[in-house]
Amino acid sequence: MTSWWIGGSPCSGKSTVAGLLAAARGATLYSCDDAFERHAAGPAFAKVAAMGVAARLAQPVEVQVADVLQLYRDEFPLILRDLAAVPGPVLAEGAALLPELLAAHKVPATHAVWIVPTEPFQRRYYARRPWARALLAATPDPDASFDRWMRRDAAFARLIATQARAAGYRVLTVDGTIPLR
Repeated sequence: MTSWWIGGSPCSGKSTVAGLLAAARGATLYSCDDAFERHAAGPAFAKVAAMGVAARLAQPVEVQVADVLQLYRDEFPLILRDLAAVPGPVLAEGAALLPELLAAHKVPATHAVWIVPTEPFQRRYYARRPWARALLAATPDPDASFDRWMRRDAAFARLIATQARAAGYRVLTVDGTIPLR
């Protein structure tokens, strides 16, 4: 039985917050990111997996966001299957937890929250991540690729926030001004 859900945009602090809350509540933490490769299936995943990072980031932002949304829609039933097998209280977290999917699954507003970063916060923290720098180094123009990636994630964050609010869910915006502890 999944007790709590934390969705939102990448690089917003979901994993950090989820880890702290799961420990405080004695819940099992389920990370959608950890299961993503195992869940890799469907035409949306095949399309994205067949493209290199540079080609993927060269697509229009709207196409990139649509691809990500479809990936998460395809993955959601697999996430639910995983969660059904976990005993006790569970806190599930990940960008794959789209508000539209949880609303359709009848998750109460009191059990879910979405965390989205401001674009400046997201740019600042992504730029610090070694894996992100390594990924971008494989592109012909790392600075332009980084900019397209951040524009995609900012568009995703806006869409998620709009979707969550429309479904009556809470949205927290992270800008780095409030310390975690």
